[in-house]
Amino acid sequence: MDENLLVSKAKSGDSNALTDIIKRYSETVLQKSLSFKTISGIENEDLYQEGMLGLLSAVYSFDESKGVLFSTYAATLITRKMLSALRTANKKNNLPLDSYISIDEKSDIRSFTPTPEEMLIYNEEIDSILSFVNNNLSKTEKKVFRLNLLGLSYNEIAEILDCSEKSVDNALQRIRKKIRSIK
Repeated sequence: MDENLLVSKAKSGDSNALTDIIKRYSETVLQKSLSFKTISGIENEDLYQEGMLGLLSAVYSFDESKGVLFSTYAATLITRKMLSALRTANKKNNLPLDSYISIDEKSDIRSFTPTPEEMLIYNEEIDSILSFVNNNLSKTEKKVFRLNLLGLSYNEIAEILDCSEKSVDNALQRIRKKIRSIK
């Protein structure tokens, strides 16, 4: 199925389309997370999860009318989300992050081939996270989560949902706590 159609269906709430996109990109996210293995301060699984959040953000914020391929857009958001997590993890050390990133990132990715066991584990994690989000977040938390993935500020989310910024902050704190509990 065409990626743009899948993204459109996922944005409309089709969980099967979202699952298909996540499965298509799980190996890419895994490879990207492993390409940052020389950077200390964060576990690979945490980096992988950040990349998956970047993918979800790409799905919900993708605008086909901009003339950019979804794969390019998704790769950019996945990388940015991982870099953001790495910067946050290394903030205490004030390490220059850019000096640790391979200049030839593509060659690092091409040389890595996950084992079938690794792919099975990551696919199970994806299914587990999706199931967890669908089954454990309240309607309000799901709305806040989705709007947050779109990159909206607390103020913008509060305006859309007609609530206070503190309510948005509280919902995001509950979401983070629930997601951390599945580790």
